[in-house]
Amino acid sequence: MRLVQLSVGPSTRPDGSLGPAAGLPDRTNHYIATDAAGVDAVLAGIEPDAGSAVGSAVGLAVGLAGSVGLAAGSAARLVIDADLAGLNLVLHRMLRRGLLDVLETAVLLREPVPYLAGLGLPADRAGQLRVASQAPARLVGVIKDDSGGVCLQGAALGPWPDEQPFEQPFEQPFEQPSEQPSEAMAGRQPPEGSSWWLRAVVDDQRLCDGPARGLSVRRLAPDELEATVRLGRFRRRTCRGRSLQLACDPALIVADGAARQRPRGKRTFWSEPKLWLLALPAGLDPATADHRRSVGGGQ
Repeated sequence: MRLVQLSVGPSTRPDGSLGPAAGLPDRTNHYIATDAAGVDAVLAGIEPDAGSAVGSAVGLAVGLAGSVGLAAGSAARLVIDADLAGLNLVLHRMLRRGLLDVLETAVLLREPVPYLAGLGLPADRAGQLRVASQAPARLVGVIKDDSGGVCLQGAALGPWPDEQPFEQPFEQPFEQPSEQPSEAMAGRQPPEGSSWWLRAVVDDQRLCDGPARGLSVRRLAPDELEATVRLGRFRRRTCRGRSLQLACDPALIVADGAARQRPRGKRTFWSEPKLWLLALPAGLDPATADHRRSVGGGQ
């Protein structure tokens, strides 16, 4: 199987190096994407010889188009080297192209992601490299929303801020500015202390219908998510179910640490049990791991 490493972000890795990750086969293709256009270039097909001769060769996957696609049946595995927000971006673009459940992927994480740790992904880089090179891929679950987005770790919603400190962090604009993660907003949570109107329903359970301070959602099990609304400084209410439907005053949505650049007034989230084809250690059942996380209450 051919491995294709995709490093996502303005810098490739915390150490600033540009080559393929040490520990992957020498003939691993390596590409760098700094935005959605770059990720799309990799997924659509990139020059077949860039980075394929030796491990140190690097192909810049920004604005390139070539003849080798990474579609189903190509016997390729995409190794995503990114932080959580970058991983979310790649999965979002894969979903848009219909590749999320057919193209094998592996991850090299630049920060801890408890959801993936709960699925059995090793926390250390060496273990992740072994999984990327050798482990089988299987379908695991994600949270989907009705805008075509995905979420792994969780999402938070709150009042849209009066000031909009958004910047264009990359030279090339995203194809859909409304779904662009902003460097200025990365990792930011909706502001505390301000109330906004929210109506939220989890399956047939009313979670909130009135003023609130914020709402968070995370995945618990293959067919279950958990939504928590903050009603006051110390008041919270939680419901569990398959889907979350909400309508609200203009809201800031932060999914996997990436903020959406436009306010939203409606959204539906649901837990999709088998959607992402991910390499995991052999012998581990992702559904069982999901259940253990649900029972243990891990984040």
